[in-house]
Amino acid sequence: MQLVKLLRKESNDALVFIFGLTLVSGAANAALVALINGGARAAFSNSAATREFLWFMALLVVFAATKVRAEIGGKALFDNAMTGQRARLMQKLFDVPVEHLERMRSTDIIATSARNIGSIVQSSDIIVYGLQSMFMLFFCSLYLIYLSPIAFLTVVAGLVPVGLYRHFNQGETKTRNDRINSIEGDLSNLISEVLLGFKEVKLNQKRRESIAKTYEAMVLLNSQLDQSETQKTAKSRAVIQSVFYVVIAAVVFLIPRFTTVYSFEILEITAVVLFLIGYLTSFLNIIPMVVRTNAALESLEKLEADLDASAEHARSLESDRLAPPFEVLEARGLTHIYKEPDGSDGFRLGPLDFSIRAGDLVYIIGGNGSGKSTFIKTLCGLYPTASPHIWLNGEQMNPVALGHLREMFSLVMSDFHLFKRLYGYEDSDTDMVNDLIRKMRLVGKVTFDDGHFSTTELSTGERKRLALICVLIEDRPLLIFDEWAAEQDPHFREYFYNVLLPDLAAQGKAVISVTHDQSYLGENGRVLTMEYGRLSEAEK
Repeated sequence: MQLVKLLRKESNDALVFIFGLTLVSGAANAALVALINGGARAAFSNSAATREFLWFMALLVVFAATKVRAEIGGKALFDNAMTGQRARLMQKLFDVPVEHLERMRSTDIIATSARNIGSIVQSSDIIVYGLQSMFMLFFCSLYLIYLSPIAFLTVVAGLVPVGLYRHFNQGETKTRNDRINSIEGDLSNLISEVLLGFKEVKLNQKRRESIAKTYEAMVLLNSQLDQSETQKTAKSRAVIQSVFYVVIAAVVFLIPRFTTVYSFEILEITAVVLFLIGYLTSFLNIIPMVVRTNAALESLEKLEADLDASAEHARSLESDRLAPPFEVLEARGLTHIYKEPDGSDGFRLGPLDFSIRAGDLVYIIGGNGSGKSTFIKTLCGLYPTASPHIWLNGEQMNPVALGHLREMFSLVMSDFHLFKRLYGYEDSDTDMVNDLIRKMRLVGKVTFDDGHFSTTELSTGERKRLALICVLIEDRPLLIFDEWAAEQDPHFREYFYNVLLPDLAAQGKAVISVTHDQSYLGENGRVLTMEYGRLSEAEK
């Protein structure tokens, strides 16, 4: 079972300890029932029950203490397991190659991990309580056997079919729950698609109507499945409760006719049966929760396996300070081939040769789809196929050392993401960062304090300026700008090409600018043309 496997992996000792506490709690509970019966018997015969009362109070303390400790410990064990699960998923996500992640649906990762982990955490209280009910059920059964083996057999004869009925319904319930979870994921993905393609949706009435129709159909199907599950559950509970009443009736009405028991013994047996049925109800109620939890864990395990299967093992530097001074980066026969969904070869980059030294400024021009972005991602090691073809300071890279190569680069891609917090650089000098904000003409729109920007809700051009500030703060030796000036006004375009880029090169940075703005290139650097995945020198 995935649930037990997870908890044992988190802490087998803690799991055994919780089982032990639950065992003691169950035994104490059965003893309390026996003492209550003993006290009632004493009252029935007009005798004192002082000893029974003292034992009752002592066992009540034991029961309460072990029950509370088991519930708290069980919840902590679940929470710690899910904390570890979240941390593992994040680390494994870091280890996934960029190209693999580009092929994966990020919404699937988010929906799967968030929905399943949330489901497991929410179910933890019920599962721990159900475990306690299982032990209480066991000890109450032993006590019932002591009181009346015939009553116990009567209860078993009635309740075993209930358990089997519940068991055989689990397969159908799991199928419906899996279908509901799948539709929930599809609904999340459709909403995500609408947000990503909102312009296309806004411009086309037929598309909007089709999306709305598809969404409503999925919502309706999800509702029908959910209502079907509710109906099945309600009918199942009615059947089970009816059987419980039949069992109690058999104990009260039938056993006295076939055995020689006193009326008070029937009351004792009935009390125990009522306790036993209550615990059985609690235990049976956790079965669907355990099924859903196991399904969620299986889904998370599948996601982890998928991430593990594609993980790379590049080693990163412990600190930027450990990076050797940059001198030259060379690409020799650099190649990258995209794979189509059917496994066939798609667009091919290279083979190509390229070199850049500290202080160089290189412009790369070319049409859309020529391979410029692929070249950038391959050159800086985001696509790991680069490693055998890259020489850094005269040393050939390898897959393990790919992390070293990546530590040399800072870049602003055309599809960049801007983090509101400067992760890794939170201790940057506030005055220095705000001075850069002033230079980028963002005063009054954003400020920097306590390691984060006040906002990232800016225009695309302004957000690119903020991304440029982040690159300058990182202070890496190799800088790449992919169509950075595309959304800038003429003033900032001129500043970027004629002031900023030459100034960065003069500081010893190696700068690559991918651009369509050939009129701004001037005489400041080399110009290369990318065509059909090949680089060549271009005339300015």
